[in-house]
Amino acid sequence: MVISAIIEMTKREEKTLKEFLTALQMERDAIISFSLDGIIAGNNKKEEILRKLEYLKAEKEKLLEGAGDREAIVSDVTMQTLNGKLAVVMKEIKTAMDKNMKLLSFSIDHVRSSIENVIGHIGGTGYGKKREDLSSVLLSKVI
Repeated sequence: MVISAIIEMTKREEKTLKEFLTALQMERDAIISFSLDGIIAGNNKKEEILRKLEYLKAEKEKLLEGAGDREAIVSDVTMQTLNGKLAVVMKEIKTAMDKNMKLLSFSIDHVRSSIENVIGHIGGTGYGKKREDLSSVLLSKVI
């Protein structure tokens, strides 16, 4: 009976991890389209899913503590299959997160370069301010 509850919890965990992967893909699309609102919405969605995963993990741990014979659970064919599926989804998540980090890094570099070009252009127009003065005005927010 306990093993069936653990299997069900593991299935829910897999489904939630797939939701997280979908959220990462939505975040990727927002990064590519330079949608700040999309990136923020993606982060909020990921946080919500991570809270759900933490809850599922805690509930699964409670079930495992009460199960007694962990060897029987680990050797169960259904659990082995589910754990294999979890490993595949986790690998996909890691790949998606790495891609998103690279895209974000590229985007930040692009924005930084664009700002430097604008500052260079404004600094060269002769408004009487030094480039450093303009930098402090235009870059008042940390990126």
